[in-house]
Formats: sequence, structure tokens, C-alpha cells
Amino acid sequence: MPVIPLFKLPVLCIDKVLINIDILSLVSLSLISKRSKRLVRTTKTSLTGFNIKFYKDVTEVQFITSEKKEVRSWFFKIEEKESSGGQVMEMSFKDDVIYSYHSANDIQQSVKLGVEYLRDLFAKPILEVFLFPDDIPYPFYIGFKECNNLYMKGEKAIRNEDLKNVLENVLIKSVCIIQLPINADFKCNNNALKFNEFSSLAKEAHWITREVFLNLKCSRIYLQHTLLDAHDFMAYFERWYYSNDKHFEVMLLETDKTFNGLRLDGFHPIPWNTQLRGQHFL
Repeated sequence: MPVIPLFKLPVLCIDKVLINIDILSLVSLSLISKRSKRLVRTTKTSLTGFNIKFYKDVTEVQFITSEKKEVRSWFFKIEEKESSGGQVMEMSFKDDVIYSYHSANDIQQSVKLGVEYLRDLFAKPILEVFLFPDDIPYPFYIGFKECNNLYMKGEKAIRNEDLKNVLENVLIKSVCIIQLPINADFKCNNNALKFNEFSSLAKEAHWITREVFLNLKCSRIYLQHTLLDAHDFMAYFERWYYSNDKHFEVMLLETDKTFNGLRLDGFHPIPWNTQLRGQHFL
């Protein structure tokens, strides 16, 4: 293989060149050889992490930088082709976009491998994941273990096994927002529902039973169209009131049931105590 002219320069000169190359060009360069990958891995960039958007026919991985520039993306697209008998991924680099083409059977595995490659190359986290599961025909899995924020949106109920897999197997470090119908019989490990912020904003959230509600360990909770009643809320409130929970901030609860029986008369304001409450205590 002929030596790339860039690699004939002293190491310091190579570094100076690479720090001025855009992210997608660095990805392309890293695919040439083991040495080029090592050089890219040690290059300082403005990349802060990745956003991932899952749709029916395409998955988009966005490269997020600290600079206020247009986002660059890698699109994994479903495009049926005759098998060549090899395992080489068909890719193309066009302007600010990478395209790769896969069958419906292997696109999820390809996304998994692609994201793993990028995370290994740049050592950056997955920031936000957007999941649009409507009409995805195959069993769904994300293929990675953690992200900062997760957003799910759709018009159709997500399959129980798909939602269970996401909530139980992906560590969501900060925000989880669900804006799609969930089957009333959905169940998962309640210990997985630990986020800074949790929102269930679908037209129906009857899966949030009293048991699920009382097991939520979140600073901010927003729930719509539940079947929770005043007694459920009072159980949550009373437990918090007599605890030393410093993390809870706010709850907005909307229910489809008559909300009778709310009694707060016996709970009086108490002096703020740093041993009992954080800065958001009211």
C-alpha cells in the first residue's frame, strides 16, 4: 500500500494538520489503516458527543461539537442489495454526510458496530437518543448501554418487549421522556426508573400504577393521563414530607380519575434545614 504523503511528515506536523480537519474527514482517514486510526484517536477535536435518531427506515448518528456549526451526520439506510458474499460495509462520504447501506436484517447490528467504532475513535459519550418506533417491523434494540437523555415519540403503542429492553438495559443518566402510547399491561423492573427527570406525556399512561408511581426515584416527574388518585399522591407526598430527600424538585400529575380526597391541612411549612432538603425545597 502506498504511503499517504501526510504520514511522511514529522509527528508534530501531522498533529497540526489533523486538528484542522473536519470530523467526517477524520472518520474517513481513520478507516485507511491501523496507523491512521491511531493518529485520529489522539487528535484533539471540538466533538462533545453523539446524538442518535432511530426511524423506521434509517438511523441517524449526529456529530455534536462545541462550536456553533451545522451538525454533521452518518445515515444508516435500509437498501436491499444482492449479497456480494462479503462483510464490507458500503459507505459514501458526501459533503457533511456519511451514508451507509444495509439490509433490514443487519441494520441494527451495523448501527451498533458503527457507534462502537465512533466511541472508541473519539472517546465521547452518547448525549441524546431519539426513538421513533412507529412501524419498525423487527424486534428493536438500541445496541449500547448508556446515554444522557432519551426521548421516545410516536402515535402507536410500542411493543412491550421493546420498551422493557430499553428501560432495563440502557442507563439513562438524566432525562427520560416518553410521548407515545404504552400498553396498560406493560411491566418492567421498577428499579430501572431512576432519572433526574421522567415524563410520560402520552394520551394514555395507565401502566403507571400505584406501585410504579411509589417506586419512581426522580427529581422531576411529569405524568399525564394516569389512573392515579388522590390517595396515591398523598402516599407519595407524605413519604417525601417526612424524609430527608434532597433531590426531589417538582411533580406535575394529571389523572383520568376523579381526584377527590386530597388532604394537605395537616402538613405545615417547616424551617429550611440543609440536613433535610436541598435548594429546591419549598
